[in-house]
Formats: sequence, C-alpha cells, structure tokens
Amino acid sequence: MYAATTRGGALRAVGSRAPAATPRARLRASLLRHWREAQRCAALNVPAGTVKRGRA
Repeated sequence: MYAATTRGGALRAVGSRAPAATPRARLRASLLRHWREAQRCAALNVPAGTVKRGRA
C-alpha cells in the first residue's frame, strides 16, 4: 500500500484497516493499561505485576 502524509505530518498507511497510532496515543494507551493493572492489583491486594491483563 501507499503511504500518505497528512496535514499534521503523521504518516498513515492508506488502505489499512485502522489508522496508524500516533506516539501520543500509544503512550496514553500504555499509561492507561498500567493504571488499570495497578488498580486491579490494589483491589485484589496483591503486588503489582502479578495480575495478567485482559481476559486471561
């Protein structure tokens, strides 16, 4: 597929199913994921990093 540069300068793949995530969006998603994991660990009263993310 061809790549097109938008007005903001973000490089997006044309014809892809989902638009390319910006670095800011990736950082935000990562922080939200860590925050949710920390909340879950606190609720279960277990050390952080021992609870799996998602549905597993």
